[in-house]
Amino acid sequence: MTYRLPALNALRAFEAAARHLSFRMAASELGVTAGAISQQVKKLEVSLGVALFRRLPQGLLLTTEGETYLPQISKVFEDLTEATEAIAPKMNSKKFNIGICSKAADILPPHWPKHRGSLKAFVRDSIYTNDVEMIRTNEIDCLIRLGGGPYGDLALIKIPSSASTKKHPAELHYVCKPGLADCRQSKAILEDLKIHTLSNS
Repeated sequence: MTYRLPALNALRAFEAAARHLSFRMAASELGVTAGAISQQVKKLEVSLGVALFRRLPQGLLLTTEGETYLPQISKVFEDLTEATEAIAPKMNSKKFNIGICSKAADILPPHWPKHRGSLKAFVRDSIYTNDVEMIRTNEIDCLIRLGGGPYGDLALIKIPSSASTKKHPAELHYVCKPGLADCRQSKAILEDLKIHTLSNS
């Protein structure tokens, strides 16, 4: 059977843009330009013969067709990811490489995030570094630092710690590309961080 389907890159561009309702954030997630995402989505719309987005001055809005298409396309990518990892586990395409600065490591549990069962599905590896540029070059997916910034075009999520005092603040910064700030990997890592830093365990 021959499948007549749109180009995979166009579907990836649509799925990311639809989740974020932003070409810019989709571009950040996929490591391309916002213009490239816009072009891929336009090609997809032309090939399907339907509009998937309404392009408004304040951003994107899914059309009825786009809303119908998104959950099914997202499910397809989830299935593709699971099928790929089943035969090629080294790809770990759903998992993050985490950078941790040495000062942040001092207030985290020993050897975090290793041996954290709740993070096994989301974290591939961790290294000690304080280099934010490694996020931009895709060597790591996120960086956990003790304070610092600003981070320019990168997303920042602040995590208070019970180790903080007025004289010695110990606020962790979770830094990543904007398109990854609200993905399930980030959410799982942040939730685990909050549990540990607020309990100071």
